Amino acid sequence: MVRHGNNLYKASSYSCVASARLLCRETSREFNSKRRAFIRQGDSFTAASGTNTADKMLSTWISVLIGIVLFVSCGSQVISDKTTIASPIQTDQREINITEIAVDSSIVKNIVIKGHTDPWIKANIDVTQPTNLDFSCKLTGLLYESSSITGFWRKDGKQIPQSRVVIQKKESQYHLQIKFQVTNNSQLGNYTCVFDIKPEVAANFVVEVPDTEGREKPLVCYEGDAVVMICKSHEFVPNTWIWHKVNGTEKAIINATANPDRYKMNIYKDGNKTSLKVMGLTGKDSGLFGCSAVYEIGSSEGHVKVKVLSYMVPLKPFLAIATEVIILVSLILVYERHTKKKKNLADNGTEHMEKLKTEESNGVGNSTTRHRNV
Repeated sequence: MVRHGNNLYKASSYSCVASARLLCRETSREFNSKRRAFIRQGDSFTAASGTNTADKMLSTWISVLIGIVLFVSCGSQVISDKTTIASPIQTDQREINITEIAVDSSIVKNIVIKGHTDPWIKANIDVTQPTNLDFSCKLTGLLYESSSITGFWRKDGKQIPQSRVVIQKKESQYHLQIKFQVTNNSQLGNYTCVFDIKPEVAANFVVEVPDTEGREKPLVCYEGDAVVMICKSHEFVPNTWIWHKVNGTEKAIINATANPDRYKMNIYKDGNKTSLKVMGLTGKDSGLFGCSAVYEIGSSEGHVKVKVLSYMVPLKPFLAIATEVIILVSLILVYERHTKKKKNLADNGTEHMEKLKTEESNGVGNSTTRHRNV
């Protein structure tokens, strides 16, 4: 339709230019005839016919001026037509390209397999809307080639019905192709082209919605504080974002509008990034939060783990160290006291023995003196 409108516009422009040129030629022809008649009659002018001659001259010059004006207008019309013809063609070409991209939403992927290769060879295809897919596998480089082999397609490990075909060898390669349309998330998955030879040769096409990036490391915060979680979808812009709290196998949707004192959700200008702010954290907020990027064809999730600690948690190591120090000091004091007590007992025993020895010595000396006196 755009090209047809373009042609009509060009045809109308060209007809306008042709009409202008024809009018210019007629005006120029009339001007030349007037000029020649004026020259021929110039010699026969007399004073008696001065009035008629003046009228003829005036009409002639008026015709000349009209011819000049028409000539200039024709020239400007031609120039303006030439100027306006080129611009819509370029604009229409750009619009056609954009329209074709928007209407013909298709992805073509081709994998070339050389011989018996790694069975995990694959191509990733991200889709966000209903899309026409065209997958093909080309097998080359076999040591023992036959004129034909059998091939088929699998989806998530199961053979697709009516996909088995006989593949004829053309230009030393075997070509296996499948075309289909993805309209919902049940059609997402792993599509595998299989060449039924020994050993089997296969390649994988993984069709999925774009990944959503959360955060690998957990966010550590304290009770009463606030935390901000961020998710990204990179170059893809989802239709909407949904945040939820993961409770085992259940997902509790977070409605920031209904609880603005607790949650604040933000979608950035580009649309491919979102954040959730949780205020007044408690121990119940510990766990896994999920962010879902919702597309027309399906959704993907990113996750952010949050750990909420009480203010006693960072004090526990110091309390443990202080307790150990107190116990150690107490043991040292008890040991020193016990050692000192034993030392005192030993000193007292030594003094008592020395006293006894002294008394015994004194007793022996007194008895000797008594014997001498006798």
